[in-house]
Amino acid sequence: MPNTDRSISVAIPVYNGERYLAEALGSALGQTLRPSETLVFDNCSTDTTRQVAESLLPAGDVRVSTANLGAVANFNRAVQESRGTYFAWLAADDRLAPEFLESCLRALEQAPEASACLPGIRFIDPEGRPQEVRDDPLLADPRPAVRLRAFLRRPRWTEAYCLYRRDALLASPMLRDEYGTDVLLTWWFLLRGPLAVVTDPLLEYRLYPQKTVAEMAATLNPDARHVHWRKVRIWRGLWQATGAPDVPARTRWAARRELLGGLCHRDWVGHVYDDVRLQAVSWRLALGRRWR
Repeated sequence: MPNTDRSISVAIPVYNGERYLAEALGSALGQTLRPSETLVFDNCSTDTTRQVAESLLPAGDVRVSTANLGAVANFNRAVQESRGTYFAWLAADDRLAPEFLESCLRALEQAPEASACLPGIRFIDPEGRPQEVRDDPLLADPRPAVRLRAFLRRPRWTEAYCLYRRDALLASPMLRDEYGTDVLLTWWFLLRGPLAVVTDPLLEYRLYPQKTVAEMAATLNPDARHVHWRKVRIWRGLWQATGAPDVPARTRWAARRELLGGLCHRDWVGHVYDDVRLQAVSWRLALGRRWR
């Protein structure tokens, strides 16, 4: 008997997000299909994040950490403490179009084999001005090679901001303390089946002047040790994930073929170049200290 529970949780994990949090919350509360719960997970912010959240939500829907857990632990906590049958993360500086939940839920109900629904994304600048729009219809392709190739060959990954079936998300590895963990999570789902896709731009994703790789890693886990070759490590993690026992052999061979072929694609050449450039800077600094 099909599950008729349409309860939806929207969770905003946040650290020092006072600038845009009211916009993010307003977009979640203003949905044409109102979420069953809207939660904020404040990661021990030092600004007015908590006060902003509590001005818009009941006190019980604002969960405050006593210490900074890092983004990974805070994002996972959001899934574990939510109650909805469906679940969506929302970054504290992003916005949902009013039809996000309604459209994505409809797509999931029409695609029972899909664990998550990915909307089209409109990138916006720090002031909220629209930039480019991207959608990913090939991620819904039943052919593993097609959807995996489409996912690999891009300069930026933003696919973690889906509407998920929460039980599928809990059964996944979720997020881990490593650089590119959101990429590995989406890859995990794509190895096991297609996503549902809505091509309308229903998520506004805010872009900033690019952070360094080290700055992004520190955001994920402030206690993590510094490592090099982070983009190469993502590729290695993608390769290792294909060897999971529940990945069909046909999908495994398609994934490894696409991973090898993707290394020649301009986007992966750019990823590897970033690693080489950062490593060269590190070596140069180390030599400078040695010869002082």
